[in-house]
Amino acid sequence: MEKITIKLIKYFMLINIFILAISLISSSIFLYKFYLEQQYNSLQSSAENVYNSLITDKQITDTDISGILINGNTITPLTHGKMGMMPFLRSASENNFKTKGVFQNGMGAEFLYYKLQTDLGDIVVFQNNKYSSDYLRVIYIILFFIFISAVLLSIPLISYVGKKFTRPILKLQKVASSISKGDFDVDCIVNTNDEIETLSENLSQMAVSLKKKYQLQRDFIANVSHDFKTPLSVIRSYSEAVSDGIIDEKNTKKYAYEIIKEVDRLNSLVMDLLQLSKLQDGAYSLSKEFINLSDLVSECVNQFTPIISKKNISTDISVKHVEIYADRKYLQRVLYNFIDNALKFSLENSKIEIYTTVINDSLKLSVKDYGIGIEQHLLEDIWDKYYKNSQSGGMGLGLPICREILKIHDFEYGAKSSANEGTEFYFIIPKYNIRTLNI
Repeated sequence: MEKITIKLIKYFMLINIFILAISLISSSIFLYKFYLEQQYNSLQSSAENVYNSLITDKQITDTDISGILINGNTITPLTHGKMGMMPFLRSASENNFKTKGVFQNGMGAEFLYYKLQTDLGDIVVFQNNKYSSDYLRVIYIILFFIFISAVLLSIPLISYVGKKFTRPILKLQKVASSISKGDFDVDCIVNTNDEIETLSENLSQMAVSLKKKYQLQRDFIANVSHDFKTPLSVIRSYSEAVSDGIIDEKNTKKYAYEIIKEVDRLNSLVMDLLQLSKLQDGAYSLSKEFINLSDLVSECVNQFTPIISKKNISTDISVKHVEIYADRKYLQRVLYNFIDNALKFSLENSKIEIYTTVINDSLKLSVKDYGIGIEQHLLEDIWDKYYKNSQSGGMGLGLPICREILKIHDFEYGAKSSANEGTEFYFIIPKYNIRTLNI
């Protein structure tokens, strides 16, 4: 039997025992008092009937009760109930009866009584108290049988419900175990119409996401290996040529330059990896200040003047003259990457646009090209550090670094693109980070 089912049975048994205890206490206190009150009311009615019979000289026909008339020191039996009157006559003279209560005769038997004060004297009627004890005994027996019946019926019912409840949980447990072992092609479908079904859907989404991440991670390792292997091979080849002395002095300088260039390339890759890791760990702190957005864009565009001229690309810049509160160095890195991508994937004689638009009092800065574009299903992957576009020619760390920079600025970001229709990269500056210039 599953552990959850056993726990359900234990909890149900505890609840049953608790309810039984409450029932016993309530029956002993409240039901008993209610029952006594009902008996006293019945005795009062009987006493009134006896009185009415006495004043009308009628015979008392109720033989289920016993009663006496106390007038001064005289005690007269009024009825002849089953219990007999002699014990009462001996004991009644020794008792000062209240309106109602419990009376014990000389033989030790307890009786409920009710005293009715009349002009004829005090009429006291009695009823054996054993009925009250019998009433409680019946209540206890009924409650006990209800408890036993509930337990006998509930154990198979809870066992069935427990298995039905635990079956999807055990399935999800096996699914989670499979995912932890690297098997992401698992069946997580559970139809329970409750939180367990929601959990299964989340687990299914997690499996898909982990599978994607796992694949991207393997691709990343392959890309890193390739990007490191190529310059290392060049460095080794050129170094061996220089070491073997098979090249002249002129080519030695050329080979040395190529070695330095490949070393710089490796160093750049390593620095990008380190920077991305530190950005994700929150190791960098921003040095924010108000900077002129238009000037920042112009500075970044000017760095690409040779490429722009070579590909005959026109630039259309329409940026609002505002100051934004940001870290100049990091935001320049983002703009540089956006513009570099736009130029890299733009066709010759085309154009790129850099412009701002106002969205809900916030400012959106866009860099748009009209190049080869990105397919829709790849748009989410471009921000991932493991992703590498086959057309980019690099390890793909630029956009992940941009993502981390924009995240620590609390700027929203994104990309819109269609194949062969160009791409728009953008980020949104919140209104509280914008200061209008007085021009």
